[in-house]
Amino acid sequence: MVSTEYSEAISEVLDILQNSDESIVERIPKKLIEFWEDNKSSTYIPNLDHSKAIDEMNLKKKTKDIITMIYLEYLCDSDKKKEIKEILIKNEEKYQEEISNKYNPDNIFNEKENKDIYIGEKTSTNDFKMIVYKEPFYIRVINYLKKLFHRK
Repeated sequence: MVSTEYSEAISEVLDILQNSDESIVERIPKKLIEFWEDNKSSTYIPNLDHSKAIDEMNLKKKTKDIITMIYLEYLCDSDKKKEIKEILIKNEEKYQEEISNKYNPDNIFNEKENKDIYIGEKTSTNDFKMIVYKEPFYIRVINYLKKLFHRK
């Protein structure tokens, strides 16, 4: 079973395919379309303006991903496929580099040292209050009596 997000995206893809040319739909495997039919959302009704181009439509991100996969695997020629795969690889490398820079263990603590986080009022940089433990009065009396009786 697919998630709600994917089932809604599948519904949008099927709506786009229903309003597409038969030559495009014929290139997509029948089993894949049957899988989509079985897993589409039964409650979500896509409201797409088919007079616009696909890139101008207000589509979900997952729908765009599925359409990209359809185009890459079934509709474009080999030269265009290589070009798109190179672009996808470059984008993935950029994304991984951004993540590694953002979550680099060496830089995580350096950024936090530069930021000042204040909770409450700041009095001075090295102002610490010492908490002194004082025994209750009755425990001090008991300890004093113990000392008296244990003397030799």
